[in-house]
Amino acid sequence: MSITKEIMSDINGNLSSKRLVTVIALMLIVAGYVANLVYGKVVDQNMFNSVMYIVIAGLGFTGAEQFAPARSQ
Repeated sequence: MSITKEIMSDINGNLSSKRLVTVIALMLIVAGYVANLVYGKVVDQNMFNSVMYIVIAGLGFTGAEQFAPARSQ
C-alpha cells in the first residue's frame, strides 16, 4: 500500500489531485479499449480523444513537477 501512496503523492508527500485524475482517466481509456476489443462496443472518437488529452496533460504536468524548484512553506 505504501508504494501506491508514494506514486500518488507529489514532491512534498501530499496526495496529488493531478495524479488521481490522470489515473482515473487512464482507467477510462483502458475500459474503452477493452470494451471495444472484447465486447465490440464503439467508443465515440471525440470522447476518447478528450480523455486521452487529459492523460497526456496530466503526465506532462506531473513530469514537469520533478524539474520545478521546490516552494518553501
